[in-house]
Amino acid sequence: MCDPVTLAVASAALSTAGAIEGHSAQRDAYKANAKAASQAKVDEDRMLNQQEAQIQEQASEAKIAQDLETQQVASRAQATDSGGFLNNNAVMQDIVRQGLEANTMTSQNLERQQAQLGEERIGAERRAQSRINSVARPSRTATALQIGSGLVQAGTNYAAMGGTFGGGGAPTSAGLSQGAGGSMAGANARASSARMRDF
Repeated sequence: MCDPVTLAVASAALSTAGAIEGHSAQRDAYKANAKAASQAKVDEDRMLNQQEAQIQEQASEAKIAQDLETQQVASRAQATDSGGFLNNNAVMQDIVRQGLEANTMTSQNLERQQAQLGEERIGAERRAQSRINSVARPSRTATALQIGSGLVQAGTNYAAMGGTFGGGGAPTSAGLSQGAGGSMAGANARASSARMRDF
């Protein structure tokens, strides 16, 4: 049967290692989730940018077509005019007005579509942040407290098994095993230190 010192050291080492491994696993999960959320937002932004480019191109083409149609209608009106200068001028003004109205409607429609895309971008950003927040970021403070709690528990167990602190009244067998326990403590401390560097 192991003496109290060895059991206490082993308990403390296992508790510390478990806390550090848990912290590392949570850190990796947080990073992986954040990366996936960011990539999803990049993909969604790219799609929205493509949609905006398409509607801008369509609006531009529509205005060109409307201007061309206005010119063609105006040319036909001039060619078939038989009511004199005043009548021809009124017809031309009406044709130009209709062309301007058509272009205005195209511009307003483009602005509405762009505003909608802007709202979708805001929604994409909120969804990405919500996804990132869905996995908790690991806390160094919480991990340190968990390690401290494990060490306190190991000390409590050591005392309950008859061990003493400060070198007073320890049984001879425990004193003889102190060296072995100390060696184990040193090895576990070095291993824990290596893991802590990954925090």
